[in-house]
Amino acid sequence: MANISVTDAQGLFTKALVDVYKERPKPTGFLRSFFPSVESATKEVSIEVQRGTEKTAVDVVRGTEGNRNTFSKSTEKIFIPPFYREYMELTEIHLYDRLYGATQINDGIFAQYINNVADNLMDLQAKIERSYEKQCAEVLELGTVTLNAATSIDYKRKSGSKVDLGGGNYWATGTNDPFATFDAGMTNLSKTGKITTGVGRAILGETALRDLMANTKFQARQDLVNMKLDSVSEPLMSAEGAVYHGTVTAGAYRVELWSYPQYHDVAGVSTPYVNAKKVILMPANTRFKLSFAAVPQLITPNSLPTKGAYVFGEYKDERLTSHIMDIKSAGLAIPVAVDQIYTVQVVA
Repeated sequence: MANISVTDAQGLFTKALVDVYKERPKPTGFLRSFFPSVESATKEVSIEVQRGTEKTAVDVVRGTEGNRNTFSKSTEKIFIPPFYREYMELTEIHLYDRLYGATQINDGIFAQYINNVADNLMDLQAKIERSYEKQCAEVLELGTVTLNAATSIDYKRKSGSKVDLGGGNYWATGTNDPFATFDAGMTNLSKTGKITTGVGRAILGETALRDLMANTKFQARQDLVNMKLDSVSEPLMSAEGAVYHGTVTAGAYRVELWSYPQYHDVAGVSTPYVNAKKVILMPANTRFKLSFAAVPQLITPNSLPTKGAYVFGEYKDERLTSHIMDIKSAGLAIPVAVDQIYTVQVVA
C-alpha cells in the first residue's frame, strides 16, 4: 500500500469522511415517514391552522342579499424545537495519532480511520433519529411531545380522538366486533378530521394485533367465499421496519393493517415505539411535518446560517486537549392536521 503525506491526508479527511458516511444505513423510520421533513434557517418553526367546516348552503329568495358568511381567524402556532447535540472526541479514536502525529500515513490505515469515524458518527445520528421516531410515536398516540430540558409540547388533540373501549369491550373477548372499532375511528376522522378518502391506515400494537387475529368475529369474516370484504395476507416486512398484514372493510371504509415491531432503549429497557395495547388510525395521506430549525452556531459576517436536519462540526479544544466532532439537530414532529389522528385502546 502507498504512503501519503499526513498534511494531504488531513486536508482530505472531511471530504473522505462525508463520502463514507453517506453509505451507512439509518435506523428504521416508519413513523417518521408520515412526517415529511421541512428545514428552516430560523430558531423557531410555525404552522398556521384554521379548522374547516361542512356547512351546507340554503337557498334564498331571488333579489335578496343572500346569506352573510364570516370566517374564523387562522391561528399561527410557533414552536422552538428541542435541541440535540451529540459529540465524540477524535483524540480517543484508534489511529488518531497516526494521522496527526506522523509525517506520512499508509492509505489503508487512513481508510480504516475514516471508516471508524464514520461508524461513530452514524451511531450519534442514530441516537437523535430514534428521538424523532419517539416524538412521532408520542404525537400519534397522545398528541404530545415529552421533552427533558424544555417544556413538553401538547398539541391539544380532542378527547374524542383518544378512546379506551373499556369494560368488556376489548378485542380479547370474541363476541366484541373489531370492525366496529375501525368503523368508529374512520367515522371520527371523516366527521372531525374532515378527511375525504375512504381508505385508512391502522398501526396495531403487539398485543392488539394478537387479540385481533384471535378474535372470533375477525376469524369468521376470513371464511367468506362469495363476498370478499377483507384481504388479510402473510406479514410483509417493509424497508422502514413495519409489517403489512393486508386490508379489512369496516362499514364504508377500507383499512390497511400494519404493525411496527421496533424498539428503542429507555433507561436500559427495550421499549416498543407503538403502545402494545393500542391502535393508531389515520388517513392514507397524512398532513404532518417533521420541522427542523436552525441549530446554535456562530455566523460570520456576510454569511447565512447553516440549515439542515443535521449539522456537523469539528473543532479543537486546547484547554481540554481534545479534538472534537459533533452532530447537532433541532427537529420537532408537528401534526399539522391534528384532528386526523385517532387512537383507541383495545386491550385491557
